[in-house]
Amino acid sequence: MIIQNGTIQFKTKSATGIDLETGYPKKPTSKSWGSLIPCQYAKNKYNNLGMVQSEHFNVAQYSILIEEQEVPSEQIMLSDMSGNEIGKFSIMNHELLEAVCEIKILV
Repeated sequence: MIIQNGTIQFKTKSATGIDLETGYPKKPTSKSWGSLIPCQYAKNKYNNLGMVQSEHFNVAQYSILIEEQEVPSEQIMLSDMSGNEIGKFSIMNHELLEAVCEIKILV
């Protein structure tokens, strides 16, 4: 059982087919966010010290727990209970916690 303090949404992409000239898949054109999934998240690391080419950015890393289910995508949007967006992240790792039937996602 998770103690909900936010929600996540997985990014869904629609395939557009295969390029007949090259044989490679075409880039997806339709990208949207899936349904809201209750989660419990915690900050692992957060600071304002990131810098690339004189531009500053925030360094953030979160651990997220959700009920056991398939992880359909490698990108998520994390929001708090008020619906305010915390950020859009790529999934670094996900792990099944069999004893509690949950999935731990590291972004």
